Amino acid sequence: MMEVRSFYLFDTHALIFWNIKEGVSSEFIDFFDEQAGNGNVLVSSISFWEAALLAKKGRIAIDDVMKWKAGLTENTNIRIIDPTVCDMIQSVNLPDIHKDPFDRLLIVQANRNNAILVTKDEIIKNYDVETGWI
Repeated sequence: MMEVRSFYLFDTHALIFWNIKEGVSSEFIDFFDEQAGNGNVLVSSISFWEAALLAKKGRIAIDDVMKWKAGLTENTNIRIIDPTVCDMIQSVNLPDIHKDPFDRLLIVQANRNNAILVTKDEIIKNYDVETGWI
């Protein structure tokens, strides 16, 4: 079981899997439903940008990302966080292990918010950031 902590920052795929309740365990869903209810689940605004790009490319089946985002924010207690200019600069200064700028920014945001980054991305685990998955 994942450690109960103050905050969990979802990687984009974790957000999508949790929301559609596919590709994750029932323990994952139950745990993060409870954490979201307590206001402990953070979602970076960049995840909606990434989801829109993935939907446009046909890599995920979300017809209207704006409507999907509205549903998430209305029906859950997730907290959306925005990257700061310092986050963006720090993400560029991370070691060049991961090339994905979204993931690099999530690493910095997780650390700044003292959050566990909820991800299956094995490359992220090479950074100085706490990660978790159930």
